Amino acid sequence: MPRSSHSRRPGSQPLGLLLAAALAVLLGGCATTLKTPKWPWSKRGDEAGRKVAGELGEDADSEIISSEYTPPPDPGWDWFKGDNVKRRWKRLVGRGPNEPVARRALAEADGLYNQRKFREASAKYKVAIDRWPDSAIEEEAMWQLAECWFFTDQYPKAEDAYDEIVKKYANTRYLDRIAQRQFVIAQYWIALDDKHHYLTIVPNAFDRSRPIFDTRGRALKAYDHVRINDPRGQLADDSIMAQANAHFLERQWIDADYFYTLLRGEYPDSDFLLQAHLLGLQAKLRAYQGAGYEGGVLDEAEVLTDQTLVQFPDQLARADQDRVLGVRAEIHAQQALRHWNRAEFYAKGEHYTSARIYYALIARDRPETLLAAKARERLGMLAGKDDVSDNPFPTLTAFLNPDSLKEAELDAMAEADAVIAREDNSGSSGPIR
Repeated sequence: MPRSSHSRRPGSQPLGLLLAAALAVLLGGCATTLKTPKWPWSKRGDEAGRKVAGELGEDADSEIISSEYTPPPDPGWDWFKGDNVKRRWKRLVGRGPNEPVARRALAEADGLYNQRKFREASAKYKVAIDRWPDSAIEEEAMWQLAECWFFTDQYPKAEDAYDEIVKKYANTRYLDRIAQRQFVIAQYWIALDDKHHYLTIVPNAFDRSRPIFDTRGRALKAYDHVRINDPRGQLADDSIMAQANAHFLERQWIDADYFYTLLRGEYPDSDFLLQAHLLGLQAKLRAYQGAGYEGGVLDEAEVLTDQTLVQFPDQLARADQDRVLGVRAEIHAQQALRHWNRAEFYAKGEHYTSARIYYALIARDRPETLLAAKARERLGMLAGKDDVSDNPFPTLTAFLNPDSLKEAELDAMAEADAVIAREDNSGSSGPIR
């Protein structure tokens, strides 16, 4: 079949169409005017601009993120936690982070605070905290909110708010002032409890200046916050001393001894160091319950008396020095009584070797006590007496006990103890340690 005279080469028609389309675009671009480009991160540029300018009101959610605000990471299973649910709900209703709104609320609150309208200012500070978390704005608003509660005599709320600031901003610039406020609050609560003697389990339903329960306990906790939040601050040792004294006045000797010991160990340059030694010595003696109980506190008290006499030779008044020496003599008498009771116990059971050991300890370590002379007499009476065996079948026991080496060790130890007891009946040699 003959080819048509109008046939063309393949590809010539698409090329012509492309050239025509390009020419139309160029002509159309010349006929139009340029427009302002839209915000690249927003679908609605004009609305985003108005949000930045604060024209949409406080209920608008800001889409501009400040350098201070860090979006939370992917929560995972924490998606269901109450804080995360609350955060999503706030964003859903248009109450999410908004820096301009937070700054405006902070400025308004500062104005009310300067006019001493603390109740009205506290509401504005809460808005600033809520609308721009984890920022310098929030830190300042939290401090000012705590101050509002302090000056309206709502001390429990104020103390909790001060502690919350330190928990969230450990290096806050308000740290020294927070310690001062918490210390004053603790002093006030202690004074109230000393005056009225509040019962721990009786609730406080009317007085907003003190806690609902346990006023004294909350005061001691506030002292703890002063020390823990600022351990090297000016009031750290003051808080420990105040807490120790509060326990001492309540006759809680073990707790008082703990805090006096803490002050001596952690703050050796404190102005209360001498008082911590003297009162700590009294607390240890009062915590001791007698010869029938554990006596480690007596040994600690003996060491503390020596430390006091050596460390404060020029600061101790003559009366205080005599009192410390009297306490040391009392400690020695109590230690001798403990040894005497044990020696008498073993002597009644006819375990004369053990009894001689404890009588010898009294004669050697405490020769100045009244029991030392009696102990030497008892040593003379028990000299040469053998122990009564508690084993009714010694042959059978030797047959059933193949551990002869262990028996030999025990016999050697008993013989050595007997030698020590025989040689220590004069009371003139050095003490056994």
